[in-house]
Amino acid sequence: MNKRQKVKQLRQRIQTQRGAAIIDGNEFRQDGYSNMMNKYGTKQDNSTAYHYSLEGIVPDIELANLYEGNGLFAKIINRPSEEAVKHGLDIDYGNKDIAEYVEDWLDKLEWEDKFSTAEKWARLYGGSVIVMLVDDGGGLENSLNWKNVRSIDELRVFERAIVQEDTLSLYQYFGNSMKSTVSFGEPEFFHISSKYGSFTVHRSRCLVFRNGRLPEHASDAIYQYWGIPEYIKIKRALRECITSHENGVKLLERCSQAIYKMKNLANKLATPQGEDEVLQRLQVIDMARSFLNSLVIDNDGEEYTFESMSMSGVKDILDSTCNMLSAVTDIPQTILFGRSPSGMNSTGESDMENYYNMVENIQKQNMKANSRTVIDLILQQGKLEGAIPEIPKYKMKFASLWSMSKKEQADVEKTKADTEYVKAQIYQLYMDGNVIDPSEVRRKVAEEDGYDIKLEESDEILEIPEDILEINRRTSKNLNTDAYEADKVGDYPAAAVLVIKDGKILCASRRNSEGICGPGGHIEDGETPEEAAVREAMEEFNIVPLNLMPLGDYKGFPGLYLPSKLYFTDQLSGVPEADGDEMLGAEWLSLEELRRKRLFPPFEESLNMLGNLLKKSFDSQ
Repeated sequence: MNKRQKVKQLRQRIQTQRGAAIIDGNEFRQDGYSNMMNKYGTKQDNSTAYHYSLEGIVPDIELANLYEGNGLFAKIINRPSEEAVKHGLDIDYGNKDIAEYVEDWLDKLEWEDKFSTAEKWARLYGGSVIVMLVDDGGGLENSLNWKNVRSIDELRVFERAIVQEDTLSLYQYFGNSMKSTVSFGEPEFFHISSKYGSFTVHRSRCLVFRNGRLPEHASDAIYQYWGIPEYIKIKRALRECITSHENGVKLLERCSQAIYKMKNLANKLATPQGEDEVLQRLQVIDMARSFLNSLVIDNDGEEYTFESMSMSGVKDILDSTCNMLSAVTDIPQTILFGRSPSGMNSTGESDMENYYNMVENIQKQNMKANSRTVIDLILQQGKLEGAIPEIPKYKMKFASLWSMSKKEQADVEKTKADTEYVKAQIYQLYMDGNVIDPSEVRRKVAEEDGYDIKLEESDEILEIPEDILEINRRTSKNLNTDAYEADKVGDYPAAAVLVIKDGKILCASRRNSEGICGPGGHIEDGETPEEAAVREAMEEFNIVPLNLMPLGDYKGFPGLYLPSKLYFTDQLSGVPEADGDEMLGAEWLSLEELRRKRLFPPFEESLNMLGNLLKKSFDSQ
């Protein structure tokens, strides 16, 4: 074989080896590299040899034993469950008496303890139920009759291990004629087998707690409806954390090892007498060390030393196992182990945020709707008892989980003070520029900032008494008879209306620069004064005033202002907007603000009439 043939044969061999490296069974690889030196990309590549296999199902009795005997595991189960209800509820019912009634009944039902226990068993076993013992005239197996709820007597917690859902009714649907009050995908009944007795209860009388959700392809049908026990998800991390700490203690015991060197040790151990001599010699050395804390050995052929092993890296392993367990449980190390995590930037703030997010998720998934059911039953009971006049609308809300420290509270107060200081400077600039007046600032501060500021009489919000709003024309004449004597004089060619909302009066600047004015104008042929007032408001301010009340008559001023019929109302339809033709810049102003403006004389007279009308009404009360 010549040189050329040898080179050709070598190339073929290389090609064959390269082909074997990129062939995996009968499938040709075209999506990656291969390396014969480190087996990368070949069937011998150990980096691709891993596959996940699910560990076996943990028996319920083992879960119970773990909870009873493993303090760390019990802490993982208990702390989030207790945290979720520790701060209670924060619900505004709009009535203090109702709030106290509901709170008293939640205490009687031991709401905090029952919900915390139900969540514990959900985390331990994958799920749990609270059976509500409600007096509605029906048995446990009957659907709950909300209209006949006389009282809610007790809440009983049962873990998933002794509860069996009625799978036959999970996906029963009866169209529009629903024969069951249970949602589609929920069992109609639960069968509970307690050691104290067995019974069947309707789903409507149960509050279900689940530890997450599982797909239909779940490995075990037991957990499909409920959820996975927490231990199955954290089993490996918990085992590694505990065993690593136990092994760390053993390493401490062996970190210093005594070494005894004896001449001809191997030959002596070959005979029974020699073995006894060696053991006796070691006992003498240990005895002497115990008595005298010193060693006496033969100078010829004996040596006694200590070898210390390095413990470097052990702490890192322990920290990594703690970090892993904290990660899979979402419980920070400050709570789980009573210490802060080690390493750079290890403040633990992000860990606490993740922890509270996890607790809030528990509240949303298991406690929010269930708590609302209990509260609705209490309210229904209170209504039937007569303790609650009407069931209020409320928003289900838990109290905040995060409690600020004194330093954080001080920082918040300082920030508020800085903000108030800046607002005060801005108000001062506005007042210096005559943009707003001090009365507006006082009202703004009193309304928004919660300060107890006594407003002057002129600053108070204008309120129309109900009896004034409901009076008819005859009553109005009786209250203001002087103004109505003008009816005997002659016709009134104009009409106007005062529109009042939230204590302020609608007005705008007249385009002819005659001052501030409200809606009003000439009465057209065939119109009544009231119709004219409504039309003028529509034309000038784009609103429709409703339920106009007579205010009085403006006698006018010869050669300048026409006699006018005046009305007032606090009801309107539409959003005020000046027409830009007769009126400019529609706005709502208080009486105090209007008194500082240049007013259109008929409009000013209507304000005086309104003041007199209100004064007479107050004096007569």
